[in-house]
Amino acid sequence: MSPMPQSTLVFHLQGLEALQAAMGDAATRGALAELEQGVSDIGRQVLAGMETLAPPPSRSPGLWLLPYRTPPATTLGGSSADRQEAVLGAATQLAGTLAREIFGTATASLARLRVHQLPGQADPAGLDALLTQAPPAACGEDEAALQPLIRQGGLRTLLQPIVSFPDGRLLGYEALSRGPQGSPLERADQLFGAAARCGLSRELEIACAWQALNWHGQLPQGQWLTVNLSAPSLRDPELRHALARPGIVVELTEHLPLHDAQALLPLLAELRAGGAQVALDDTGCGFADQQAAEVLRPDFIKLCITIIRNVSRNPAVLEDLGRSIGHLRRLGIRVLAEGVETAREAEILGGFAIDYAQGWLYGKPRAADELLPPPAP
Repeated sequence: MSPMPQSTLVFHLQGLEALQAAMGDAATRGALAELEQGVSDIGRQVLAGMETLAPPPSRSPGLWLLPYRTPPATTLGGSSADRQEAVLGAATQLAGTLAREIFGTATASLARLRVHQLPGQADPAGLDALLTQAPPAACGEDEAALQPLIRQGGLRTLLQPIVSFPDGRLLGYEALSRGPQGSPLERADQLFGAAARCGLSRELEIACAWQALNWHGQLPQGQWLTVNLSAPSLRDPELRHALARPGIVVELTEHLPLHDAQALLPLLAELRAGGAQVALDDTGCGFADQQAAEVLRPDFIKLCITIIRNVSRNPAVLEDLGRSIGHLRRLGIRVLAEGVETAREAEILGGFAIDYAQGWLYGKPRAADELLPPPAP
């Protein structure tokens, strides 16, 4: 009887240095521990029915290897190659979800969790070549599904409450975008991942922002609507003009190098002149994010979900958090804690100078048409 073929799933966190610069060492260590547990959980799901093998010693932080053997076709059905392809596809999808849960959308794009599959054992030479190769740029059928959403509509806007902290008074909503219900692009990770593969991220962001703006006039007087944009999308003059009004908060969703941040200052001044506010999304406790805050001087920053997830698990994060919040307050920047899910997290955060909060503890995202009257045609 021939031996069962062996393969190795490789999980690789790219951009670890950039992550440390944005999040700080303590939060990064906590995130890596969460990722390790998450990768283990993914392995149990996607390798059910396979023979799992002991992983080799870790070569570096942010790299996890899951070797396994594929049973004969008579055991699970289908060829060995088909089953390996199915394992890789499922692991890739779950890894994307895991990274976004731990890091939030912006930081997940800064430090990408990629999944590879190697035949046989993961020898060092083959592994090094694999980790340095460029990711595939396949677009496939995604563009055909995206173009009608961008040009003709079909995107959905969800709203998640933003509250004052600690009293929980409703201040407004963050606009979140989803694809058509029941479609392959329904989830945010699927929608924006497809756009990234097809080179349509800017076009999709702009379409989502216009869709969100339809709901601004339906909010009660004095409530905010926050709209997520990256720097390339913010350079669209027509959209920028529409955003420059009271009651709009523009959330910058990128971790920007300093020279790019400085180039945005005239655009942010234009938004503020019209009455809009500016926020930095997914801000960590590292020096890079603190420098960006010094340059951009946003009205408020949104603490990355990575930080919030760690306040009740990793005491070392609290020292970094207190130091970072103190620095931001000295700059005149208000602070929003994003991703607050438990009363325990809120209790710990109550010891810091935090102005606003957002997360499942205060309300999950809901379709805009469930919360507000429909916009005028």
